[in-house]
Amino acid sequence: AIIVPFRNRDEQLPVFLTNIHPFLIRQNIHYKIYIVNQADSNEFNRAMLMNIGFKEALKDSNWTCFVFHDVDHIPEDERNLYSCPDQPRHMAVAVDKWNYTLIYQRYFGGVIAMRREHFEKINGVSNKFWGWGVEDDDMYRRVVTNGLNITRYTTEIARYTTIKHAPAKRNYPEQRKILAAVRGRSELDGLSNMSYSVLSSECESLFTNITVALNRTTAE
Repeated sequence: AIIVPFRNRDEQLPVFLTNIHPFLIRQNIHYKIYIVNQADSNEFNRAMLMNIGFKEALKDSNWTCFVFHDVDHIPEDERNLYSCPDQPRHMAVAVDKWNYTLIYQRYFGGVIAMRREHFEKINGVSNKFWGWGVEDDDMYRRVVTNGLNITRYTTEIARYTTIKHAPAKRNYPEQRKILAAVRGRSELDGLSNMSYSVLSSECESLFTNITVALNRTTAE
């Protein structure tokens, strides 16, 4: 299951789909793409959309492998296998906008592959990150504190091109405060406490479009 958190990136979505489908077909894998579209007045919550995509995809099929994928990331090398090994895999190691280098050792964003049992073990990701940024640091911490090891392909293989777009507004100081506040609360915050409504779920030719409204009050 390929889970894509989404909001207001209509220009990027056709580019992503045009590239990702041939790439995955050449890898000869069974897959389905779920676009989890946030349609409410709240700030974007990438982490909760990941949690929702995980839950809703399991209603559709008994998936055992999940790839959480930013819509602006296009894989370059077919040796970068979209599969789930025995430990979580950070897939977007070398990205063009960072000169194909890992920006910091604990970076765990962009594209991530995890087995179902691993995502359930860490209780998904915190639902408290409203706005862009830092939720991937929380996910990294959940993975390592639960005794799992992050694997990566080399920078020669795990390479991505990003679709150009206007940068999202970020509030790193505030997000860092949230990161500190959620430390040690992974059992209470994540898959176990998200609150949302599915407005529609439509199976289209190239993806399943799940449109949701997030309940911010309940998730605080």
